Amino acid sequence: MVLAWEDYERTRACVLSLPAEAEIVVVDNGSSEGIRQALSEFCARQGVRYVQSDSNLGYAKGMNLGVRHTTRANVILSNNDIIVHEGAVERLLAALEDSTVGAAFPGVVTPSGVPQTEGGRFLSVRVGMAHATGLSLVVPSLRIIAEPTKADWLTGPFVALRRSTLDAIGGVDETSFFYGEDMRLCWAVRQRGLRLAYLPDAVITHEDDVTAKRRWSEEEISQRRTREFIRATRQMAGRRGQVASAAFVLGVLLRAAVGRNPVRRAIARGALEGLRVR
Repeated sequence: MVLAWEDYERTRACVLSLPAEAEIVVVDNGSSEGIRQALSEFCARQGVRYVQSDSNLGYAKGMNLGVRHTTRANVILSNNDIIVHEGAVERLLAALEDSTVGAAFPGVVTPSGVPQTEGGRFLSVRVGMAHATGLSLVVPSLRIIAEPTKADWLTGPFVALRRSTLDAIGGVDETSFFYGEDMRLCWAVRQRGLRLAYLPDAVITHEDDVTAKRRWSEEEISQRRTREFIRATRQMAGRRGQVASAAFVLGVLLRAAVGRNPVRRAIARGALEGLRVR
């Protein structure tokens, strides 16, 4: 399942990198007429199902729309700015044969080959307090960012799940228009007693934030990411999430006051928004 918006060339390259035997669904998430026609014609030539949305539904709703047009037991949710390396899909699907695995994630690299796989910890009171007091600077295990092998959640530009698991968690959480969906997905999978599989030898190339950068500045992206991170924590973790979020935001505000650069200020704005919005 490939989600596209206003980008023919990257979507084409992504589709062509997928295994020929894959069932491919391309969701055009409200692109303009020219892109829409080009994608429709390309999909027809490739024997790929093309699904058109009249407006930009956002990441989660767009993915769920595409999933409804799939028929196989396993589903891969893919951004369109992905190039899949040989054998990656097969390795991810093989990981799903283990019934304890709820979602399988590949090793992500940049177009220049630099490792880009990102992961983090769910925001607990302990981690939030460590961020507020600065303890996380000297104790790596209390940092919000974690190595992929030790992470509670992984970023998901390309993630494989059993269709039964995706159905059981209610699909991709549609609470957010953009950002935070991967953390919410991992939370939902883990709540069902399943684990995440990270396969560094299943490699994909990813151009990070290509779609977002066409709409927002670096400061706006940082603000939105932080807002959705705090918002998701509050909604998923209940009372403890509220306390953990408040502690974490305090640390963000202190860093913004000291650093006083535009990105830190944007992160601070996003953190405060995350405490307020539902």
